[in-house]
Amino acid sequence: MTQLTTVAFYESIDLAGAWGELAAIADQHVFTAGDDLTVPELDRIVALAGGVASGGIGCARLVSPSLRDISLPIIAPINGFADADAEPEIVPAVLDLRRCPLRLESDEALNAQAHSDTTAAAAQWVIVWLADAPIEPVEGEIITVRGTNTDTLVADAWTNGAIALMEDLPKGTYQVVGMRALSAGLVAARLSFRGGKWRPGCLGCDIEDDLSAPIFRYGAMGVWGEFEHNRIPSVDFLSISADTDQDVFLDLIKVA
Repeated sequence: MTQLTTVAFYESIDLAGAWGELAAIADQHVFTAGDDLTVPELDRIVALAGGVASGGIGCARLVSPSLRDISLPIIAPINGFADADAEPEIVPAVLDLRRCPLRLESDEALNAQAHSDTTAAAAQWVIVWLADAPIEPVEGEIITVRGTNTDTLVADAWTNGAIALMEDLPKGTYQVVGMRALSAGLVAARLSFRGGKWRPGCLGCDIEDDLSAPIFRYGAMGVWGEFEHNRIPSVDFLSISADTDQDVFLDLIKVA
């Protein structure tokens, strides 16, 4: 099973019409320090998404020693591009690299840069999905279950919370093969499996009629992890605001 995780760069900043680095968000499962994120053993970039404010060239990019060998990868199209905090679009912009991952070097420093020029500091971000191999989509009898969380999120940081499913799952083992997450200012969400190291996730939605990027649903990003019916994974939420009402939809395959 391919291993998958989600990391983020995020900062409220006025970049003044130039390339500038975004802070690597403090993280419990990878090492970050300032603007640097140390690449873990999952060293292939399989998807990218950027949220950039207006006034610049409308894109973001990644920087690392290994990526400079050819050309720094540009993230375009981007979400946001308004003189305000960037949020995922109603039709979210995601760069799909599942079949042609960008290769990094484990233990090197990875940085994210954006280019904008706002009237005041605005939240801007880059979300990176890392894996240990190209992603193979999976098929099967997929069901979707809904869960909720009512913790108050800490804006501009990962906030972990338990989810309560609307109905109990039948006894057994389940694979997660996709997710949709929703709250008022949500940028991204990711799963934390009990006893697991990695945190696969998705781009967020802020209203019910936002579309989920197809890459994050119904097996398109492979198997994210497994859990027993009574050991539901918790969720890390990344929001631009202190939301208090989160919805999560998990796409599941029952395997035992």
